[in-house]
Amino acid sequence: MSVRLLMAARLKAESWPASDVRELTFEPVHRTEFPPFIPGDHVQVQHQNGTRRDYSLIGSANDLSSYRIAVRRESGGRGGSVLFQDELALGDLVFVSYPQGGMRIDSAAAHHVFVAGGIGVTAVLGLLGGLPCGASSEVHYCVRNRIDAAYQDVLERSGAKLVLHESSAGGRLDVPAFVEDLPREATLYYCGPPSLMAAIADATSHFDPARVRCESFTGVTTEPGEKLGDAFDAWLVLSKRVIRVPEDESLLQAVLRENVPVDYSCEGGACGSCVLEVVDGEIDHRDLCLSEEERKEVMTSCVSRGRGPISLRA
Repeated sequence: MSVRLLMAARLKAESWPASDVRELTFEPVHRTEFPPFIPGDHVQVQHQNGTRRDYSLIGSANDLSSYRIAVRRESGGRGGSVLFQDELALGDLVFVSYPQGGMRIDSAAAHHVFVAGGIGVTAVLGLLGGLPCGASSEVHYCVRNRIDAAYQDVLERSGAKLVLHESSAGGRLDVPAFVEDLPREATLYYCGPPSLMAAIADATSHFDPARVRCESFTGVTTEPGEKLGDAFDAWLVLSKRVIRVPEDESLLQAVLRENVPVDYSCEGGACGSCVLEVVDGEIDHRDLCLSEEERKEVMTSCVSRGRGPISLRA
C-alpha cells in the first residue's frame, strides 16, 4: 500500500468551486502525458517541503494531459490543506504519485446510490465518470450551506438524480431511514467526514459487503501533546534496533525521528500509506482503512500502537 513512484508535475491552473475549495490542475514535467487512471482512483501529491496528502482524481480519464484534484481548507487539520491552498502558486513544482486504486463501480448493480459529505464529493465525482452510459444513479450531497456546495453544478449535469441535504436549513440526512429505503438492487458508495462515515457503516453493517463501498481521506485527529496511549518498544527487525515510542508520540513520528524511512500521507489512519508489517506482538488498531484480514499482518504506524513490545519489518 506504500506509494513510492512519484512524477514531477507543475501547477498549471486553478479555480475555486467554493470559497474554501481550491481546484488544482497539474501537468507533467518530464512526459507528455500522465499514466492512465480508472474513475475512482486517487493520487498522492507531495509538496516541495515533503508533505504528502491523498486526493481523488476528478478530471476525465480520457484526458491524460493533466491531473485535477480539489483541496478544501481544514484550518483545524494537520496543515496539509492550508499548505496546498496558501503555499502553492501557479508554476510551482510538486511530485505526484502514479494513480492509486480507490472505490470501483459495481458493474453488476442495477442502481447506483452515492453519498457525498463535504469534500467527499470529489470521490463521487470521479466515480460518476465511470458509470455506464444511461446507468440508473442518484447522488445525496450533504453540506452545511447550499452556497458552499462545491461542484453542485457539475453534479446537476451528470445525469444522476441529485438530492441536496443542507444541515443549516434542517435538511440533515437521516442515515438510518435513508439506508432502510435503499432499493435491494442498489450498490451504495460513500465518502465524507468521520461522523457520516461511521453512521453509514453502522446502518449498513448487515448488508452484503459487495453492495457497500466507501473511501475516507479524513483520519483520526489529535491535539499536540495529547496522550496517545501507553508507551511501548518497537523492535525494527531489518534496522536491528529498538525504538521507544512515548505516550505522546505516534509510532510513525518515533520511526521518522530515528531516520528510518517510511512512506506516509494523511497521518490519521485513513490512507494506508504508512503501513508496516508486524512480525510479533499485539496491536491496538485504530485505522480507518485496513480490513480485518490486513490487520493480521500489518499496522498503520501513524495511529495504531503496540499493546506492549512489538516487532516490525522495518
